Amino acid sequence: MTIIRDGRTVESGSLSQLRHLTRTTVTADLAGPPGRLDDLPGVHALVVEGTRIKCDADSDRLDPLLAELASIGTRGLVVQPPTLEELFLRHYETRPSTAEIGT
Repeated sequence: MTIIRDGRTVESGSLSQLRHLTRTTVTADLAGPPGRLDDLPGVHALVVEGTRIKCDADSDRLDPLLAELASIGTRGLVVQPPTLEELFLRHYETRPSTAEIGT
């Protein structure tokens, strides 16, 4: 798979090789309060609703997050790697032009 932007190759590889480019989404139902999961390195966009959490995690930082969830007690867990669409859109997000940022 190759991602092309403005006529140039920006990333190339298999889907599994390119998954490092985005974060993995983790949703969990916990046995107790989640504590300070947002203090863990690599955890982003944490949303806590009672004992249910949802966050994005850097793929290389999943082990500490999952260990912390296991220590709390996990009643349900969904770990979703980035989709092909998310990998593609990462390179096509709107970026401000130099005129828009005042240079």
